[in-house]
Amino acid sequence: MGQSSEAQHLRYLFWQARTITHHLNDVKPAVMVVGGLYDAEDTYGAFETYKQIEQRNKKNNSILVMGPWFHGGWVRGKGDSFGDIRFGQETSTYYQKNFELPFFNYYLKGEGDFKAAEANVFFTGSNEWHAFDTWPVRTAKPQDLYLNEGGKLSKAASSGDNKFVEYTSDPNKPVPFQEGTITSRTREYMIADQRFVANRPDVMVFETDVLNEDLTMAGPIVADLSIAMTGTDADFIVKVIDVYPDSSSATSPVDKDIVMPGYQMLVRGEILRGKFRNSFSNPEPFKPNAITQVKVTLPDVAHTFKKGHKIMVQVQHTWFPLADRNPNQFMDIYKAKASDYLKNTHRIYFDQAHPSKISFSTL
Repeated sequence: MGQSSEAQHLRYLFWQARTITHHLNDVKPAVMVVGGLYDAEDTYGAFETYKQIEQRNKKNNSILVMGPWFHGGWVRGKGDSFGDIRFGQETSTYYQKNFELPFFNYYLKGEGDFKAAEANVFFTGSNEWHAFDTWPVRTAKPQDLYLNEGGKLSKAASSGDNKFVEYTSDPNKPVPFQEGTITSRTREYMIADQRFVANRPDVMVFETDVLNEDLTMAGPIVADLSIAMTGTDADFIVKVIDVYPDSSSATSPVDKDIVMPGYQMLVRGEILRGKFRNSFSNPEPFKPNAITQVKVTLPDVAHTFKKGHKIMVQVQHTWFPLADRNPNQFMDIYKAKASDYLKNTHRIYFDQAHPSKISFSTL
């Protein structure tokens, strides 16, 4: 069954007309774009709104403030922790005193002064505020980490040929997006421990050796995967994770009995429906068993992986029920029947001719 091009085009036009980033032109007022790094409703929006205002307006007076918050968390709590992760300070209180109140006093009442940096971002892991003259950071350095055999994540690509890992994904037994019995989506899943899925056979896990020094990621992450599969469509979920050392003395503010040594803190996760890998307006099927490049762009991050920690990447193809299941066939999913949902055998390649990697920028 093929994808309905007319139905797909109508959906595309519907959402295009409602995408606010297309309309951020001729912005004249002072704008402070504020967002949360762990906003379960819209992680992408604040960063992209700021970027579009900057790109579309030669003269503008906009700045960016991003903290370790859930949706609206900058004014709905102290911001000293989220889920199991402590931030070592009251980040929301800091924002209110140093950004929100001075901004409105200055621009609405003409009182005081407001000289904030262009981009003001809190980095988790190191638990520090940083100020930059641009975002993404102009001086950040590009870096790659390659997926390799044996579940390794390393700076060097494999020098061998025809190397891959093969596994099966079954949409009838999907990978859950959070642990336990799911009755409703929590906002804490954005930062939660991923150990509950790390041993599943349909979740591919790659991790670095123990870090000898801090590594700070700043900006977007791109997962560039070389894949092959038996089906004509699939979803691709990529997660970047901070693995705590076995010797960690961290504690959870939620529950004293939560085990933090070995904790796998989700830093960022994103999903791409494979048929949209090249275009959201012109979906394409996969050719079964043909090696294909799939790039998944994750929303921006601001996180320091501390010395003694590890960086982990998980790749999977279901994230249920956060995302609807893909039948693994190129078709109109809205019309899929139970019998349409088929198993898919996947290969992720990591050889010299077909490397798979994540690309990011570091401070």
